[in-house]
Amino acid sequence: MARRTFRNLAVTAVDQFRLPNISTEEVRALFEIRGLEHVDAALARGKGIVVATAHLGPYELAAACLAANGYTVAGMVENLEPELLEALATYRSATGVQLVNMKDLRAAYRVLGEGHILALISDRVIGDTRGVIELPFAGGRRVFPTGPAVLAQATGAALITAFAYREPGGKRRYVMEFDPPLYAESRDAAERDRLMSAVVERISAAVRRNPEQWFVFQPNWISREPA
Repeated sequence: MARRTFRNLAVTAVDQFRLPNISTEEVRALFEIRGLEHVDAALARGKGIVVATAHLGPYELAAACLAANGYTVAGMVENLEPELLEALATYRSATGVQLVNMKDLRAAYRVLGEGHILALISDRVIGDTRGVIELPFAGGRRVFPTGPAVLAQATGAALITAFAYREPGGKRRYVMEFDPPLYAESRDAAERDRLMSAVVERISAAVRRNPEQWFVFQPNWISREPA
């Protein structure tokens, strides 16, 4: 499984590096998209969408494909060195995806307030360990950022989990799949935890379906079930 994991990582990395040099038609042709009706219905509410995804399969490619299909997509990124952020911004702007620094919450709220899509990779805590929750995950326990739930609670945006992966024998090279939306019913901590439990349960199920396409190599396990 380790060999398959790195083989999958190599394939998706090559496609990602090709992104600035291929047409939007070629990007769209890479993916079979499932559940797009959930995205359209949520956007029709006018409050934007928080997309919670994972380091699973071609997640960068998936955002570019969504943008290539005419959706306005912003991806939240960690607070990196300015030179690296500038390089990433140049690369991702060629793919049609905007960047939002995780420290710039005003920009994140602006994206949602304008009724667009804000994507967060939500399967690993990066940087500040405040705003986290410990939850069951894939046979063990891990800590997750609560940002997806907090943003949905604060803005009224739909919270949708989405995943991309290779599917041998499929119609296209990759599949991008959107789950039915979750909606915040209140702004209290209990509702935040409910939303995050649902999000992490979906992430866990997606990773269990395609464990050799999960590209998180930091252990970060709090506990594990017996093998």
